[in-house]
Amino acid sequence: MEPATDTDHALMQRIAQQDAGAYRMLVARHLNFCVRFGERMLGSRADAEDVAQEVCLRIWNDAGKWRPEAKFTTWLYCVMTNACIDHKRKRLLLPLGDNDTTPDTGPGPEISLQQQQRSRQVQAALGRLPPRQRAAVVLSYYEELSNEQAAAATGMTLNAFQQLLYRARQSLKEELIERESKDGQA
Repeated sequence: MEPATDTDHALMQRIAQQDAGAYRMLVARHLNFCVRFGERMLGSRADAEDVAQEVCLRIWNDAGKWRPEAKFTTWLYCVMTNACIDHKRKRLLLPLGDNDTTPDTGPGPEISLQQQQRSRQVQAALGRLPPRQRAAVVLSYYEELSNEQAAAATGMTLNAFQQLLYRARQSLKEELIERESKDGQA
């Protein structure tokens, strides 16, 4: 059994030597992130699982080519972002989140319904953002990466990433304000 303290870098070196145990350990360590990130980018758990599986295969196939210029997780964010964008390009754009359900564990039904509606509105607005803007929001707010880490993950300079994130926030804000004004008129 491999020690639990193996770094991602050490595991990638072992995977390059076709070490299946190291591969299982690395995938187990990062699979939840891949699926969670993919679901937020694509709006579908099934699509997210497909993309995560593709990325896991890429880890196995490309381990010998991987060079540790940055942290493994930075490389993984970049690969996942690009895989989600590629997957999105291959499919027709479908609405997000209509079958999302949130268990009732807190506030009363009225507040819970309002929160669910707001969450669906935010998810739908997020789904309408261009893929790079969506990735910026997901990395920053859902994955809670610093701007420096998210910039590295997307292969952008810090300044370019911050501008992209600003545009994404502005687009989301405008979309949500427009939606609220339409709902208020109905």
